[in-house]
Formats: sequence, structure tokens, C-alpha cells
Amino acid sequence: MSTQVQKVIDALAEKLQRSVVIDDPQVRLLFASPHYGDEDPVRTQAMLQRDAGKAAIGYVLSQGVTTWTRAGVIPPNPELAMHARVCMPIRWRAELLGLLLVVDVDGTMTTTELALISEVGHELAALMVAEHEATLDPDLRDREAAVADLFHREPAVRRSAVRTLAAHIDMEAATHVRVLEVEVRGGAQSSPAHVVAALRRAIEIRDASVPGDLVVGVLRDRSASVLLGAHHPISSAVADRYAERLITEVRDVSAGRFDCVVGVGSEVDGLDRAWSAGRQAALACRAAGGLVDARVVNWEALGPHAILLRLPAAEMEPETLPDEMQRLLAVDRGGRLVTTLRAFLDHAGNMPATAEALHIHRTTLYYRLERITELAGLDLDDGSTRLVLHMSLRLMDAMPTLARRDRTPDLRH
Repeated sequence: MSTQVQKVIDALAEKLQRSVVIDDPQVRLLFASPHYGDEDPVRTQAMLQRDAGKAAIGYVLSQGVTTWTRAGVIPPNPELAMHARVCMPIRWRAELLGLLLVVDVDGTMTTTELALISEVGHELAALMVAEHEATLDPDLRDREAAVADLFHREPAVRRSAVRTLAAHIDMEAATHVRVLEVEVRGGAQSSPAHVVAALRRAIEIRDASVPGDLVVGVLRDRSASVLLGAHHPISSAVADRYAERLITEVRDVSAGRFDCVVGVGSEVDGLDRAWSAGRQAALACRAAGGLVDARVVNWEALGPHAILLRLPAAEMEPETLPDEMQRLLAVDRGGRLVTTLRAFLDHAGNMPATAEALHIHRTTLYYRLERITELAGLDLDDGSTRLVLHMSLRLMDAMPTLARRDRTPDLRH
């Protein structure tokens, strides 16, 4: 069947006297005609390396080609030295099978030629869907479904997934397991296919930065769970570096349309514990870029935030703060007293360390703490009161409307 597809695009290229390729929905080269003197660096790289490069892939996907229903033009990109291309999505019953791309250096493609490209696109759809269905590997489908089931809420489903995977992989390669949760942020106008393509490419690339013997991913519309398995322990530092690489890959393919954050779960023993690591990774991911000002957040470094993240997001409203904090907020419009309280509690009541952190004289610190007691009626010598206030401050960090409001005022007065 591949021979038939190749013959069709070779015939099209000869008739048009233009270079032609078929890419998959992730813009990875499947078939290519001979050159017709119109090749550019992007095509040359794709032909030689079977990969057009992250920048070119991102640019093509950023045009929304995966949502097109008929032939259209991808404009030239001078920065990439990339010529314009006519792109015809190859679809079968709405499913995108690939992209038929024809180089159009000077924009001289005629209406008749466009009609021919569309006609060939429909012919290719029938050929490619037949090949696709004939080559589907039932074992591969079973393995992918089992990996997804590792994160199912039902223990029985997870146990069944482990048994299924035992027939497909070396279980010793999953002696040590970490899970990373990747979530795309922004890019609401980007096509789902563009987002999925970026996630898939990031996960599938194998190089020295991949810290495991086993790497499998579960892709969703705007997120993915990545499972790393190894014969040896995977340190937090190594997992965090891999998370940074995932972010870099997604950014490159996004062509500036979207970004992402990553949560890293703690290491667990074996695939039967992957669900626990996945829950941790998902919660850490939720904290990234908000509660924690970082694009990679490791569960092991979350501290008290790990407890707060288990609260339903809908419950994390200013009105749900404890009464003690409500009273302080009511009398501290500028946020200076809250800032002082945070530093005081973060330094375990150590007055010299607190004064130094706030860059104020110790006398000023005593005055502010007395004002907290007088205005809000709070006894800072009481251990329970301190605990309630400290947890309230952590909870405020998780609330967009209150997060870091105490960092705004000038602390030196």
C-alpha cells in the first residue's frame, strides 16, 4: 500500500513540476517526491533527517492546518528560509490522516492545479486509511490502554493494567517509577491537534536527557501524564531536569502560541504505585505558576502546600479563611501587618531574624506586632493562634485574589 501512496505523490509532483510531501498530523515526514528545484532548507532537512525541525513544525501547526477541511496556503517564513506551501488535509470521515504539502515558491499555483491537489488528497485518504487499519497492532493498543488504566481511580482496574503490561514490557525496567504531569497553559485559540502534537513530540524524543529505561505517555487534549521507569532510582534533580526539557520541547513546537508547566511526583516502587505518584504530580502541576512561582514543581518540595492543594478549588475563597485572619485583613488595608506577620511566623518568632528579613529596626517590629494584637485581638503568644494564622497565610497563597498581597507595600516604613 505504501508503494501505491508513493506512486500517487510522485505522479502529482511530476504533473505539477513541484516538490510534494505527505506528513503525518504531527508534521513528521511519511512520503516525499523527488526534488524539482524548489527545495528549501526545511524540506532538505526533512528529507535527510526525517524531521523538519521544531521551529518549522511549530510554524506549520500554528497556521491551524489540522483544522482545515480543504486546501489552503501556508505563507513563506523568511526566518526559516521556508517557501510557501499549499496544504491539503488528508481526511477520512473527518479523521485527519496526514497533510499533503506542495511547494509553491512564487505563489503561482493555478485554480486547476489546486483542484488537482484536492482530488489527489481525497484519493490518498482512501489509500492511507486502508493501510492504517491494516497495520494497527492490537498489542500496541492494549498496552496504551493499560498505561492509561494505571491512573484509574478503581484499584481493580489498576491491578488489571499491571497484569496486562507485564505481558508487554520488562517489569524490572519499572522497579523505580516517577510520574510527571504536563499541562498546557494559554493558547486557547490553538487547535487541539497542535497542542497534542507538541506534547507527543516532547514525550517521544529519546536522548541522553531521558532518565529512565521505560518512558510512556498518556495524552489528553491539553495535558499528558508521563511515566518514567528504571532499574535504578531516579533522583528528584534528574526528574526536574527532564521536566524542564519537556517544557522546552513543547515551547519550541508551540511557535509561541502556548506554554506549559510540569508537576513531578515522588518516586514509587513498581507500576502498581504509579497511581499514587500520578496524583502527586497532578497536584504539584496545579501549584505550578500560581501557588508556587515556578514552571516545574516537585511534590517533594511543596511542604505545607501539599496539604492545601487537596482542598477543592471552589472552596478556596477569601470568605473561607479562618476568623482570626478575617479580622486582621479587615484592619490591614495596606497589607503591612500581614507582611510582618508572615515574616514573624516564617522565622518561628525569632525577632532579630524577622527584623532583618523585613529590613526594619527591632523596635518597629515590636510596634507592628502590638498593633496586630490591639487591632485584630490576636494573641501571638498562643500556639494555636499562630498555627491558624500560618496556615491561613499558606491558604491565601493559593487564592488568586489574595496571593502575595502582603508583598506590595514598602516594608521599610
